[in-house]
Amino acid sequence: MSRVATRRASGRSAIVSQAALDLRRGPDHREELRSQLLLGETVQVLRAAKESGWLEVRGVEDGYQGWVRAWGLMPATLAGARRWRARATARVVSPFVEARSRPAGGWLVTPLFWGTRVVPGPRRGRSRALRLPDRRTAWVPARSLMQARRPTLERRVQELLGVPYLWGGRTPAGLDCSAFAQLLLAEQGVDLPRDTADQIEAAAALGPRVRPRSGDLIFFRARSGRVGHVGVGLGNGYFAHCRGTVRIGSLDPDNPLYDSELDGTEVGWFRPRTRSISRASVGRSRG
Repeated sequence: MSRVATRRASGRSAIVSQAALDLRRGPDHREELRSQLLLGETVQVLRAAKESGWLEVRGVEDGYQGWVRAWGLMPATLAGARRWRARATARVVSPFVEARSRPAGGWLVTPLFWGTRVVPGPRRGRSRALRLPDRRTAWVPARSLMQARRPTLERRVQELLGVPYLWGGRTPAGLDCSAFAQLLLAEQGVDLPRDTADQIEAAAALGPRVRPRSGDLIFFRARSGRVGHVGVGLGNGYFAHCRGTVRIGSLDPDNPLYDSELDGTEVGWFRPRTRSISRASVGRSRG
């Protein structure tokens, strides 16, 4: 991380107000993209870089930490951030949707990505109002929001096939392997840490007689020997993962979807545990 003068800003909270806010290793656009925060997610502000408009933050949802531009955040008290999370019960289920100023029309208020958290409002015809963190109201097709029923994991994978790989990406414009697994399982109600090395620690290895099922995780070693890639099980030996693009793979040489580059590097199958995500996570690896 670049050396930079900072001032303490602990005790402050904020809500992400941009569609996707880049989270970087240091307070500079040239620093590594570590992850992205989605509109509606909340953060704890740790410190500020003096006179540069950068803030070091830690995500409340998964404990991931890095530097963001202050222009992408709405300041909030701790109680205000909690109230937002309690009210923001709707999630965007479309890979991408345009939030407009009027039902079925008007100007573009903001794009919204899959997994974005918003406050649902009244419905008018096929459109639904939503409240954004900066208190603006916008309209989206009602079918693009989920409040109760969630799509199946298999259906979601089909909708994301072909999404390109992007180191640090957390939107359907670009995903890395661990963000793909994290977002995919979050939609199914399973919390995972952000990075592959932490995800394997949040899961239990399956015994040799346990058959992997949909939603289980398969991990692979990188050239360094460490865990460096993750896929999400679909049953019958298939797994979905993001390597180059989101795709479906198999380790069966007789299967048309056989991935010869991953065969022999697998660590094994694991099942996510139901547990709280560590708030101290700073991230280590991803595929």
